[in-house]
Amino acid sequence: MTEPREDDQLAQSSALVGRRLIGLGIDWMLCLVITSAFFAQEAYADTTGIERVLVAGDPVITMAIWAAQHLILVATLGTTIGHRVAGLRVVREDGASMVGLPKALGRTVLLALVIPAVVWDPQGRGLHDRAVGTRIVSTRAANAT
Repeated sequence: MTEPREDDQLAQSSALVGRRLIGLGIDWMLCLVITSAFFAQEAYADTTGIERVLVAGDPVITMAIWAAQHLILVATLGTTIGHRVAGLRVVREDGASMVGLPKALGRTVLLALVIPAVVWDPQGRGLHDRAVGTRIVSTRAANAT
């Protein structure tokens, strides 16, 4: 078999960007649901339905819940709930079987800062992944993407 061409790798990485955003959105919505259910701000006590889910939770606690779930799930399983739904997995560049706590912690902190996550290299890797030696890969067959 031959090595994948650089153009093929670039196209696959670019295709993952939308799925990464979907995964992040799913993770964030789950954190909003938890926060609005358990840590609702009193100013939003009269809101109902979707409005309550989207705005009633304390934003600092929402971020803390997101960071905790991201750290724990990526360190141990290599995937968050949103990543799993979107067909993605975080892997180490050195080929180790688990991402591990130090790399997951660095990745989580840099993701929370936002800027490293929205600046990508030509292969579609965020600066947060480059900095800690990880990458996001598809868990689905190449034909399904």
